[in-house]
Amino acid sequence: MRILLGLCLVLLLGACNRVITDAPLFTASDAPDAPRLREGLWVMLTDDDCRVDTRRPAHRWPGCASPMIVRGGELLGFKPEDGKPGEWERMPFVLAAGEPVVLQFESAEDDGVTFQYFGLEGERMEDGRYAAFRMWPVLCGPPPPPTPKGEATRYVTLQPLPGMTIREDNCTTTSAGSVFAAAAASRAWAEGFARARWVRATWP
Repeated sequence: MRILLGLCLVLLLGACNRVITDAPLFTASDAPDAPRLREGLWVMLTDDDCRVDTRRPAHRWPGCASPMIVRGGELLGFKPEDGKPGEWERMPFVLAAGEPVVLQFESAEDDGVTFQYFGLEGERMEDGRYAAFRMWPVLCGPPPPPTPKGEATRYVTLQPLPGMTIREDNCTTTSAGSVFAAAAASRAWAEGFARARWVRATWP
């Protein structure tokens, strides 16, 4: 899916040293000051040099610019087929208030549903909704050092943050507070940031 190209392929799929849980740690808040995304069409960029004319239909944007629609508590993306929109993909999400704000994604895999987490910071409009943001993955701890020659490559941290339990090449937790703390620490370890901004209220 194009949304997965810009978001999951870079930040989720095949990634290691990430905080992953089997159950959600956050639920949507009805509080007036709860962080929310502006609804409508967004563009997500993972390449700082990407140039896109967002006045064009979204399925005509270059590959470095992934269109997504924010609608309620889900993101929608599509897989282009012969230059036209194809099958739509839905990805539920929750924004949890904290420092930084944490973005929780529900990710459907072959072996079941899991939840993954990202730190988020950006610009909020007068009504409190975000019109632009950057995000980075919440990590288990600092990246592991280079693997000595002849030894099996290690992908997960040697120094898990408080509250994190290592599970294979990632980690898990039952503590929302630990996720907020890890999101703040992970900002310094991020190899790059995905950036997104609101384009318009309607598709395409």
